[in-house]
Parts: sequence; structure tokens; C-alpha cells
Amino acid sequence: MLDNLGFAFEFGWTDVLLIAFSVFVLYKWFMKAKNPPLPPPEKSLPAMTKRDMTVEELLEYDGKKNERILLALCGTIFDVTRGKAYYGPYGPYGKLAGHDATRSLATMDVNNVRDEYDSLKDLKEEEMNEAREWYTSFTEKYPTVGRLLGPGEEPKDYGDEHASL
Repeated sequence: MLDNLGFAFEFGWTDVLLIAFSVFVLYKWFMKAKNPPLPPPEKSLPAMTKRDMTVEELLEYDGKKNERILLALCGTIFDVTRGKAYYGPYGPYGKLAGHDATRSLATMDVNNVRDEYDSLKDLKEEEMNEAREWYTSFTEKYPTVGRLLGPGEEPKDYGDEHASL
């Protein structure tokens, strides 16, 4: 009787392929049930029209009062909205949003932001070099919106030009 059992456990290539395909289908089916679908991608904002701003105007773009997130660095305003995970209200650099971030990034202290114009004259040369390195990085990643205006400075007319890298 045991001699007749041998043929019942013989597998051909067809059997192996059928088992492998069944395992694959079951795996995909169970994995699909475990992983919920990804949320739809966030809508992106249209490019911002270029403009110069005072510190007071910049404060409006902190990601709370306005969807768009801007910050200034070395006198240049950047649209960092695409870096919302970092510069948004709950991001590690969220305190920089809507502010001149030069002093904070130069001193590596995110709490070192001011709500008024900062001349930066008291920063050391190595701190300014650190800020310039950040500036170089930002110019490669984020669109330039305009200039941060100091007291008495007049805004430039950019026409209908949009912020760009």
C-alpha cells in the first residue's frame, strides 16, 4: 500500500508553478488589505508673484495665517511652502516661518528670531559665513520671492514676474 502512495506526492513543473502563483496572489491580496491607500497628494499653490516685503508684511506668511510659508535669509525672501514639514507650524524650523531667519540659522538657534528689522551688524564673520551657506542651499531648493526691505527702503517693481528658483 505504501508503494502506491509515492505517485501522490510527485510534483511536476505545472504543479510548482500553480502553487507559486497561488501563494503570490494570496500574498498580494492580504498585503492590499493591510495597507490602506495613500492619501491624495496635497494641492500645490500657484507660483507667487514676486514682491519685496517689510518684516511686518512677511509675518503674515507663517503657515498659520496664510497657506504659503515664506522666510527671509540674507535679505532675500524665499517661498518655503514645499518644505512645510520643516517650516510649517509644527515643523522643527516652524518658528522661522514668516521671519528673517538669518540670525537663527547663523547662530544655529531657532529661537533667535525677531519680529522687527534686524541689521545683523553684531554677527561674527563665522556666523555670517554659516548664514551664507544656508543661503546657497536655499537658492537651490526654494523659489525667490523678493527682497526683505529695511527701514526707508522702497520696493522694486517686478511687474507680473513670478517667484522662481
